[in-house]
Amino acid sequence: MDEVFINQEANPYVLEVDGTLDLAGLQLQPGSIVINSKKGLVDVQTSKTKRIFADIQQKVLHDTTAGSTSNPLHISGAPIAGLDTGDSKLDQILSLLKAKTDPKARPISEVGSAEADSVLLDLGFLQDDGNEVDPIVVPAGLSMCHSFDYSQFPSEDDGTPALLQHHQQQLSGFEVQFGRSQFQMYDIHHRKDLRLILPSGVSYIGGLDGVAAPWGLAKAGAVSEMRIAYEHKQSSAQKQAYREANPQYYEGKVSSGGEHTTFAGRRKGQSIVALLAACAINSYPVLLDLTDGLTHHLLQLTGTRLVSWTDLTPQQAYFKQAQWLAKPNATQRQNTLDSIPEDDALPLKKMRIYRPEAMALSQLSPELLEDLSPAEKVARAYHVLDSVANFASPLPMPDAVAAWYG
Repeated sequence: MDEVFINQEANPYVLEVDGTLDLAGLQLQPGSIVINSKKGLVDVQTSKTKRIFADIQQKVLHDTTAGSTSNPLHISGAPIAGLDTGDSKLDQILSLLKAKTDPKARPISEVGSAEADSVLLDLGFLQDDGNEVDPIVVPAGLSMCHSFDYSQFPSEDDGTPALLQHHQQQLSGFEVQFGRSQFQMYDIHHRKDLRLILPSGVSYIGGLDGVAAPWGLAKAGAVSEMRIAYEHKQSSAQKQAYREANPQYYEGKVSSGGEHTTFAGRRKGQSIVALLAACAINSYPVLLDLTDGLTHHLLQLTGTRLVSWTDLTPQQAYFKQAQWLAKPNATQRQNTLDSIPEDDALPLKKMRIYRPEAMALSQLSPELLEDLSPAEKVARAYHVLDSVANFASPLPMPDAVAAWYG
């Protein structure tokens, strides 16, 4: 946190008081509190200011006096005054401020690069440049891979089945086998199986274009047994090429962009959060490929790191994917975490607690409920279950909750 803007006039002025923001002392009228507005983190309008800050006081600080003159809120990254622990709650505060008042989950496709970077930091993952720390070098003499012409299709969805078939053909050149007892490509671009709820209360929902998974699964099963996740993004040049080849359907030009899809902006944000959500529901490590058929960007979680290999050629990308599919137990379903190398298993363990079902059940554990009255227990159950209801995911009622109803 660098600055706090208090929008009391047409042009916000900067208030810096030793990194401390005394909200009560400012006697704010209905207006905006904008935190680091140059980076677009939040802009809370009019009467929503007090309601949202009250939510922060209650749910994050657990102190309704926070922000008063006697109990100032440190908003610059220092520990918050009045809390028993020395840990800063700043990131949680920012997440709540950024969250919309609408309780529905945010689409993963709308996540930007900065937001994804913040999510990784909150979850304890560092980012490594795979091109530097573990460059992909393809041995000489291997079969050559080919690019895919995405400009033949009017949209990403229209071209996804053909691009998934292309992935399979290129991997077959590296002796990856498809069919019974081996692997299969699954087209899941119409599904929304990825769900994630962070401790801050921010939630996400979305899907992928396709996955490589063990053979013979239903699509719902393939989502939880994926080995490689595919995210397809046409470049601006590819979209424009299709328009120019089919002028009878289009007028004007596609907004300017590069020749290839880059690992930046929403493409980066969506890929990162999709990978995190995929790891939350899978029993095996996941490699994600963001591609326009020409350029590939690969992402992997290992240990406490997110490793990204950007701007790869098809040869490099499919060679790495073939190595990934050659891992032990890759064709086996329902692997146990103790059968996977520790660095690969750690992200899966970490992310499992952020599934909607896991978050709800952890908050309804008997240990957290034993000191509550029956009425308070029911109120907590309602609040927790309501927070995940929009995911429409089966949620078994814990015995401790069922017992309240006789």
